Amino acid sequence: MITKEEVRADFLDASEGKASGKSAEIVRRLEKYRDAKRIFVGPTARLQQIRINALTDGKELLVPAPGLKEGFYLLAPYEIPFKHLAFAVGYNGLVQYGRKVAVEELCRQPVGLLLTECLAVDPAGYFVGEGKGFFDLAVAILAELKGLSTDVEAYGLGEHEQLLGQEIEHYDWDVRLNGFITQEGVSLNNAGSHAERKILWDMLPPKRIRKITPLWKLSMQIKDALDEKDKTGR
Repeated sequence: MITKEEVRADFLDASEGKASGKSAEIVRRLEKYRDAKRIFVGPTARLQQIRINALTDGKELLVPAPGLKEGFYLLAPYEIPFKHLAFAVGYNGLVQYGRKVAVEELCRQPVGLLLTECLAVDPAGYFVGEGKGFFDLAVAILAELKGLSTDVEAYGLGEHEQLLGQEIEHYDWDVRLNGFITQEGVSLNNAGSHAERKILWDMLPPKRIRKITPLWKLSMQIKDALDEKDKTGR
């Protein structure tokens, strides 16, 4: 088994650059992509073409805000001039062309496909990402808010060399990918949805909860529900 720290040391520069056009087209051929009305795509440069494709293909695009601090931004298809798409799907463009989604809204159009960038993936589908667990946390938040379709799947993107032959250490909160996409095609074929994932509150420092708006709102809802239960005894 290899640790996440060892993976990051070995693949430090793996996230540089952008996904090839071929990888982006492979995403387009996924059944989950074709069927999804809303997809979640990570904010990294490698996934830029996929975010652009989603909008030109008529899909709503959900992108996490920096550090998840403000939750999620939603970009609607056909509303952004084509020449501005590359800017609109980047962090600087989200504020101008997207809108922050209230936690109460996320259940109205659940995400049908989750896409993220990977530094490395093991044979079971466990992966190493940017190092702060934002993808895993974003998936858990969306699941808790009923913002994921019941059959939602998660795919990672990278290069063939990033598919490891040994197991990567993993924890209860780690998302297990259904597949790994490179320009050579789709590796792995793991069944299972992520719609029932839970936020592991005991693993989250209070300071982090306060910094992330949807987490803070969820924690307050839970607190209010517990207070009401104490009052009524039910």
